[in-house]
Amino acid sequence: MLTPVKPRRKRRLQFIPKLLLALGGMGLLLYAAREFYYASRYSGADVLVLGHAGSGFFSPLNPFNPLPPNSKASFLKAMAHGADGLEVDVQLSKDGVPILYHDVTLASSTVWQEPDTIENLHASEVVGLAYKGGFIYDLFHQEKIITLEELLQQLSAYPEQPYLHIDLRNHDDSRHGYYARTLMALLRQYDYPLQRLAFISPNADFLDAFRHEEPKATLMIDTGGNFEQAMQTILARGFQGICANGRDVSAEQVQEAKQQGLQVVLFGGKSNSRIAKMIAMEPDAIQVNDVAAMRRMLD
Repeated sequence: MLTPVKPRRKRRLQFIPKLLLALGGMGLLLYAAREFYYASRYSGADVLVLGHAGSGFFSPLNPFNPLPPNSKASFLKAMAHGADGLEVDVQLSKDGVPILYHDVTLASSTVWQEPDTIENLHASEVVGLAYKGGFIYDLFHQEKIITLEELLQQLSAYPEQPYLHIDLRNHDDSRHGYYARTLMALLRQYDYPLQRLAFISPNADFLDAFRHEEPKATLMIDTGGNFEQAMQTILARGFQGICANGRDVSAEQVQEAKQQGLQVVLFGGKSNSRIAKMIAMEPDAIQVNDVAAMRRMLD
């Protein structure tokens, strides 16, 4: 026999949906207030919005991102959300094809089983490999590795070619010159304007190989977390810019670099608060993981 619910308990149970509704309303109000605050504070800030590897990296929330970095859908999403351009990671296959991929080994993010690097494989073995991000992520995408040329073909359809920051990834120092010649030949083939290109690496000798190939190229050192050492290298080698994780630098360091006439690029940031902190440092560009959130703050 069922025990009847007492009237007082019934009233308590009826109160729960109202409480949840009130809490939800408060949450929406707080979210709207925060969005208004960011939009009113940073609207019109003079900073380029670049999609970090497109739309960033796999993320479970804030925002949910099931798209692999450097994938075609990731680039399209970033541009659709109002990016001024893209940051891409380029590796060179054994037979000299520039391929878009972030990690060191293919096994970490694709269906490839062996711990091979792209530079030790032919392009035919790499291009078209399916990305693997885990069960949940893989329910939402069917992305495969693409070449830089495929991206350039895609970008050529835009009225004005987007800014393109190229993160140079090479694990064999003897191939620096070959890499630079091959990449520049492809970019020239597509008439990509030098003023919209930047080449980024933590390796000063690698950047010098690009300067030898194209003296007017914009070359940036990736700090790797050591801002002061990177600054010393830049000033000694005569490079044009510095690139750093937004968590690893201060506003004072950003201004120090700008006072030296350097371009400053920050990367990372998917939460509103992190993006806002980077905008407040006044860099020249931000390679951001959430393009839509940053664009809302600026527009």
